Amino acid sequence: MVHQDHIHLSRRERQIMDVLYAADEASVADVHEALPDRRSYSTVRALMKKLLDKGHVRYRQDGARYVYRPVLAKRDAERGAITRLVDTFFDGSAANAVVGLMGRQGDRLTEADLKRIERELARLRERR
Repeated sequence: MVHQDHIHLSRRERQIMDVLYAADEASVADVHEALPDRRSYSTVRALMKKLLDKGHVRYRQDGARYVYRPVLAKRDAERGAITRLVDTFFDGSAANAVVGLMGRQGDRLTEADLKRIERELARLRERR
């Protein structure tokens, strides 16, 4: 079985995956257009082939073009990314990550955001 984790992706491969997750599916031309600091079309096509070979994307044919989509569900990729973030920068502590995010983004939180966070904390307390 092909390794599905996104840990071993290059920066450019990760950018391509971000485009695919945002769009759900896209052709090489779509990805090429969406990437920052664009590389050549042939480079993007080669990277898509590499992602296909690694088992991160699959494709379907739509007329003359191939349309790619991530193999790993967006939700699963999010969980993996969050786990890596917490492990790498917050010593594996979810509490440190939450406090760090709130300190950095706290003034952007709306009243609805705060209520949602409070509901989630209450739900976690009830499960104990």
